[in-house]
Amino acid sequence: MTEYFNKRFVSDMISLLGQDGAKAFFASYADESVCSLRVNTLKVKEIKSLFPDVDFTPVPWCQNAYYYPSPFKAGKTAAHLAGAYYIQEASATFPVSVLGIKGGEKILDLCAAPGGKSTQIAELLNGTGLLVSNEIIPSRAVALSQNIERLGIKNAVVTNADPRDLEKRFSCFFDKILVDAPCSGEGMFRKNPEAAKERSEDSPAICAARQREILKSAFNMLKKGGALVYSTCTFNKLENEETVAAILKERDDVKLDPIETDIPQPMLFGVEADKDTISGTVRIMPHLARGEGHFCARFIKTDGEEGRVKPLKKMTNGAFDAAFKKFADRFLNVKPTADLFFGDYGYAAPAGCPDLAGLKVLRAGVQLGQLIKDRFEPSHSFALALRPEEVKNVLSLEEGSAEATRYLMGETLPCDPDGWTLVTVGSLPLGWGKASGGVLKNRLPKGIRINR
Repeated sequence: MTEYFNKRFVSDMISLLGQDGAKAFFASYADESVCSLRVNTLKVKEIKSLFPDVDFTPVPWCQNAYYYPSPFKAGKTAAHLAGAYYIQEASATFPVSVLGIKGGEKILDLCAAPGGKSTQIAELLNGTGLLVSNEIIPSRAVALSQNIERLGIKNAVVTNADPRDLEKRFSCFFDKILVDAPCSGEGMFRKNPEAAKERSEDSPAICAARQREILKSAFNMLKKGGALVYSTCTFNKLENEETVAAILKERDDVKLDPIETDIPQPMLFGVEADKDTISGTVRIMPHLARGEGHFCARFIKTDGEEGRVKPLKKMTNGAFDAAFKKFADRFLNVKPTADLFFGDYGYAAPAGCPDLAGLKVLRAGVQLGQLIKDRFEPSHSFALALRPEEVKNVLSLEEGSAEATRYLMGETLPCDPDGWTLVTVGSLPLGWGKASGGVLKNRLPKGIRINR
C-alpha cells in the first residue's frame, strides 16, 4: 500500500511505529473504512428504538456512539434530517469524551466545522451553559451552523472569526476549550487515497506552525483552572507530540493533564517526541482500533486572571413581539421570547450570552422566525428546536412511510385542523407545514428536500 504515499509519510510512520508496526499500519489501508454515528441525546436516548433491525455496535470510548453496517444508509433517513444522530467518524468522538464537560460551563470549540464535536459538546451540556462554536472559513461556518440547527441546539453561538479576534473579546473567559486543529489529515487517507497522493512533504511543518498560533490564542481565552483538549486527525509527531512539547516549553501557565482511560492497550497509546516524553497523550491508530485515527492531548491552565466579558444587551421589537405572541397563543403550548434581532428575524439567545457586537455571527441561540409585514412566520430552526408536546397542531409520520417520503420531497399531505403544524417522524420534529382546507402546504426548506 505504500505506493499511495510520498517518502516523507512512509518514513514518518516507520519512525513512529517501527518497521513491524508500520507494516501493520499500511496493511490496514486495504481494509474497508468503518461506519459510525453518534446519537443526539438531546432528542433520542436509544438508537435501537428508531431502527430495531440494524446491528449497532458500541464505540468503546464514547458512550452514545455506534458502529453500523454499511448497507444501512444512515444519511438517507427522516430521523437523520430531524437531528436524531450525527454521522461521525468513530475516533473523532474521543477528544470531547475526555474534555470533562460539566453542566453550566462556558465552552469554546475553536475550529468547529462541520460540527461533530460541537454537537457532542452540546449534548453533554444538556441545554445548560454556553457553547461558542467558531469556524474561520465562511463556507465551513455555514455547514457548522446548519448542523447546530439540525440537532436542535438552543445554547450555541456560531461565529466566523479569526482566533486572534476572538482572543481580544474573550480573554480568560471559557471553562473548557477544544482545539481540533486544522492538520495535514493523514487520518483521512484511507477514505480518500487521492488526498494521500496530493500530500506535500511540507504539509506537516506548515500545519504545525498554524496549530501553534491557534493554541496561543486558545490558551489566552481559557480560565485559570480550565481544561483545553488539543486534537488532530493526523499521525506525524511534528503536529502532535512535538506541538505539545513546544507549547509546554513556551508557556509557564499551562501543564499537561495526562489522559487516563479504561480502554485496553494497545488500542490507545502514547509515544515519545524526540527527547521529550509526552506521557498521557493518546493516539487511536487504524491498525489497532476501529477508527481512522486521532491524536489527543489535554492541558490545564495554571495561572491567569478571569476575564470580564460584556453581557449581551437584549433587544426589543414591538411589532415582532406582538406578531409572535399572536402566533404563540394560537399554535404553541410554550411562550418563548425573542431577545435578539438580525434584520426581520428574531432569536431566542442563550442564557449568559456575551455581547456579540463586531463579530460575524451566523447563529445565536434559536432563530424563531421572521416578521413579514405584520405577521410572524416560524423558521425551520424553530421547528427543530421544539418538542411535539410544545406545539398544538402535530402531524406524526412513520419513518420510511410513503407520507414521510412525500413530506421530505416537499409535497403536500392531507391534514386537519387548519394552521401551522409541526410535522414529525415519531417524536422527532422534521419541519413546518401550514394546513388549509384539509391540505398541508409543505414548508420544508427547498435546500434540504430529497429527490425521488
